Amino acid sequence: MTPLPRFAGLATLAGLASGALLASVPAPALACGGFFCQVVAIDQNAERILFEVNPDGTVTTTVEITYTGGADEFSWIVPVPDTPTDLAVAPSSALKLLDAGTAPRIIPPPQEFPPGMEMDNALAAEDGGGGVYVEDLPQVGGYAPQVISSDDPEALIDWLNDNGYVITPEMEPFVEGYVASGMKFLGIQLASGADVGDIAPLTMTYPGDAPMVPLVMTSVSAEPEMSFMVFVTGAQRYESTNYVNLLFDDADLQADPRTGATNYYPLVSWQADEAGGRAFFTEYAGTSADTSGLVSGTWLDVEDWEEAQSWVTAVLDSNPYVTRLYTRLSNWEMTQDPTFGPSEGGDVSNVHDLSGHDPVWYDLEAAPEVDCGDTYCGPGGRCATTELGDGCLCDDGYVARGIRAPRVGSAGPQDTVACQDVTFDLLASLEGGIEGGVFDVCAGDPCGEGGSCVEVGGVATCECADGYAAVNTGSGAVTCVEAGEVYGPEQLLWLDNPGTAKAACGGCAASGTDSPAGHGLALAGLAAGLAVLRRRR
Repeated sequence: MTPLPRFAGLATLAGLASGALLASVPAPALACGGFFCQVVAIDQNAERILFEVNPDGTVTTTVEITYTGGADEFSWIVPVPDTPTDLAVAPSSALKLLDAGTAPRIIPPPQEFPPGMEMDNALAAEDGGGGVYVEDLPQVGGYAPQVISSDDPEALIDWLNDNGYVITPEMEPFVEGYVASGMKFLGIQLASGADVGDIAPLTMTYPGDAPMVPLVMTSVSAEPEMSFMVFVTGAQRYESTNYVNLLFDDADLQADPRTGATNYYPLVSWQADEAGGRAFFTEYAGTSADTSGLVSGTWLDVEDWEEAQSWVTAVLDSNPYVTRLYTRLSNWEMTQDPTFGPSEGGDVSNVHDLSGHDPVWYDLEAAPEVDCGDTYCGPGGRCATTELGDGCLCDDGYVARGIRAPRVGSAGPQDTVACQDVTFDLLASLEGGIEGGVFDVCAGDPCGEGGSCVEVGGVATCECADGYAAVNTGSGAVTCVEAGEVYGPEQLLWLDNPGTAKAACGGCAASGTDSPAGHGLALAGLAAGLAVLRRRR
């Protein structure tokens, strides 16, 4: 989870912790005469969590934790069904390696070359007191863990606030819900003498057979369109039991072999919102043997690569099947913790082969960026062109917030904008106040003459005037500038891409898609997914 705003003394990480950037990821293949033949969809900002569903009636969970700040301010709390056992730390790069090995791989359409300029287009597709009970657990790595529980949510909240965790009044109903359902809380702080360099993925085991991600707690400091990646290993494929389950339809997927650009990630966001806002895409499902082959051929430029390889191999050796699920959610959509159970579905390849699409004309100069072709503003806004690049026009009740969105390939995430529901703010009671003074995140009029600043969740957001769109100017800063052309999310399908072969060579067939009717959603068990099961509350 993205670290909470930097109020003094406020460093509670409620729920998941955000995945660190990959030091090195598999780069796009550069065979085919220097043009892109395959791109790898790595979401470097995704929250990664691994569930191992064990045959003895337990679930082992591994979650990444990253943090920026002082060691004495670090704390982390997550709901658990019972006191976890076998607490341990995993290699820092373990989940990154599993991610990189199973990431979606997009083979773009072929290119059409002038006579005498044919190139090799061969593609290699890779498969305490007051009724509060505190149980101190043994130190693991640099962590000092404890389990906190109570039948009295008010006493529990008071204890947490008195002992280095921060529970705001807006968060209290969520804590009360977990207490009512009988959940305990695993609290983590750094042990005496440890520093932030000792923070590593944490592994825990607890009774149960239904993995659950505590997204309700994560919503405290989540940003719009946050990425979540869930791995489940067990006897068979897994899917969500209370979110819609989707499969990616390659008919809607676009890729430009000249630049490596695709619409993969904004399309995920849009189609998830079209399905009701709470949906998981199955990006990969296969045997552990097949997964091991993918992971063993993946190299990361990190010090613990060999250790991570050994750790992941051991996990795969003890579980016959692996499922990878992915979604992007905004904080106001995180009102229900997703749970996961066995699926009757079969294998799902992580390779998206577009080589059967009509060819794209080779000329790189004829491959301009598609206006709003990779910008999705969320359900509360539309994309608009500006002199500073693509921006967002937000609807009434929404404000523009700077985010870092995933981008296919090795270029890393991009600074962009999403429209934030202004009414959802679980830190409102803390805004503007820190120990020893007042910190104004809107100081300096960051939104420019075309807008006004609004503090939401401890972050400066922008409410732009009519005719102005919000643009991310880098490092999360957003400003309002005059809008040009305005597009709906259908623009993500690149239907009028001027860089396709049809436009570039005067009659060649374009790299096409099917009709946008229904947006090409391939729903895996939609009826079952919509039948929301009783929450574990």
